[in-house]
Amino acid sequence: MTRVTDLLNTAAPCGIYCGACPCFKDLQTCTGCRTDIRHNNCEIYDCCVKIGGKEFCYQCELFPCDRLKKFANYHQGEQYAHYRHITIQNLLLLRDNGLEQWHSLMKQRTAEGSYNIYCRNIDGTPDKSPCNCNNVTKK
Repeated sequence: MTRVTDLLNTAAPCGIYCGACPCFKDLQTCTGCRTDIRHNNCEIYDCCVKIGGKEFCYQCELFPCDRLKKFANYHQGEQYAHYRHITIQNLLLLRDNGLEQWHSLMKQRTAEGSYNIYCRNIDGTPDKSPCNCNNVTKK
């Protein structure tokens, strides 16, 4: 595989960095939504890639659409879903910085612990990773 393909396979169309997911990096049970059948049930993947012919949602003239906003607001305020809350921010970073620089930044954030996709810790307790949504006042 080329470097671009490798980087693309760790970047979901919705802005999730697959390289932070334990199924992708540790368990190796997922190869990312671009190569894994898990995207078959994802309306964002279908809309962006299959129907829209885009690599990322930010490339669409409707970005950020209601579908993406709904996805990003999933479990608003819950720490264990923070990776969804920042998908739009991730897409803007990706758009503004390019795939290689975005990938390096996400890899760094994952190593620092400021970005991950764990829903629960190994002992079953909720993930307490930093989440921007916890700093937003609910309306």
